Amino acid sequence: MRRAADSFYGSDVDELLPLMGHCTVLTLNPRLTEQAMSPADYTDVERSAVWVGRTIAAMQVWDILRAVQWAVREENISASSISIYGKGEMGIVALYASLFDERIKQVILSDPPGSHWQGPALLNALRVTDIAEVAGALAPRRLVSLTKYPEPFEHTRVIYRLQGASNQFVQSLSLPEALEVWKYPTGKPAR
Repeated sequence: MRRAADSFYGSDVDELLPLMGHCTVLTLNPRLTEQAMSPADYTDVERSAVWVGRTIAAMQVWDILRAVQWAVREENISASSISIYGKGEMGIVALYASLFDERIKQVILSDPPGSHWQGPALLNALRVTDIAEVAGALAPRRLVSLTKYPEPFEHTRVIYRLQGASNQFVQSLSLPEALEVWKYPTGKPAR
């Protein structure tokens, strides 16, 4: 999942290059990430969305869910191999999408915020939960971070341990390592 700040023509693409030939890669620019917006414009759009009971992040979760549905139905992507990767707030948006679609087997984060106080904005989320608990709800599915987990994710680690899935809450050094591409040199799982 791409953020508005990510460039398709720069070093942002370099992390995807080792995946080519090993994985099917779909790059998605969810709603309002196609181009950077000024903080004032973003605030105007966010306030307008709230009038209809949504936030930008909620619309982006919907976009991710539709992209997964398209990939499985139209492109015949194996539902057992879907991983989603997002940086910053987009990783948390991907995390929420994975809770709504069990076909997503793995969420890969990079530099995730530790709390909804830092983003993304989702209506009423802080009334009942925060990011660490949402991440724990993913257990026993795999949760990987390419950067150090924020301190609140220690709570997530405890949830994974209680679910008997400690080995599914990991940190990796790179996207290829997180996807374990070296296990399948032809791009297909060994059977």
